[in-house]
Amino acid sequence: MYLFMFLLLPLILTAWCFYKKDPHLIPVIITGAVAAVLVCGFKAFFLYSHRIIPYSFESNVMFLLVRQTLLPVVLVYGIFFAWSKDKISYKVEAFFPLLISFYMLYLPYTIISTSEGLYTTFPLIVKPVLFVVMIFSLALSAKHIEKTIKNKKYVFSAVWIIIGLVSVVVPSLLEGMYILDMNYFLLLVLSGVYSAALPVLFILSRFGVLTVK
Repeated sequence: MYLFMFLLLPLILTAWCFYKKDPHLIPVIITGAVAAVLVCGFKAFFLYSHRIIPYSFESNVMFLLVRQTLLPVVLVYGIFFAWSKDKISYKVEAFFPLLISFYMLYLPYTIISTSEGLYTTFPLIVKPVLFVVMIFSLALSAKHIEKTIKNKKYVFSAVWIIIGLVSVVVPSLLEGMYILDMNYFLLLVLSGVYSAALPVLFILSRFGVLTVK
């Protein structure tokens, strides 16, 4: 199970690189990995990993959302977006390799640095899958937000913004359920529904639904 956690994101990144065959995105991958090393190093030296878990669903979800998803995504991609002098289309294309290379190091660190449930299937199998789905969904949303805004299809832009926001929030909601020992079968079902939504979104976008041709 540890191998799955460690290898899932690197293997997906490797497959994506073979598929894209675009050397211009190699600096983006390096940037994401370096950013992860810096963030993990900062957390290891200056932040205390152990946390007293409150019996509050909302508090746990907000903590996970800020520390594991929203803040890393906004900061890493936001800094890259502001720093890069490339065209908007390149910055949008760079979203996936930047985030996947960041999380392939940052996600295992966040899982291992906590002592809760290291030998259960959720943190070692389900959680990595949820984050892969989140990154793919955000990358797809970013692509279509840029495309629909360019074509002045603002209703579709709003739909993809909502999809992106939901993609960010759901992993934290599901992990919040896990932390408080809520119905595990329900948790797995919801995780499956969330994961299955990604190919549905991809198919709809390919056939021109929720987007523009």
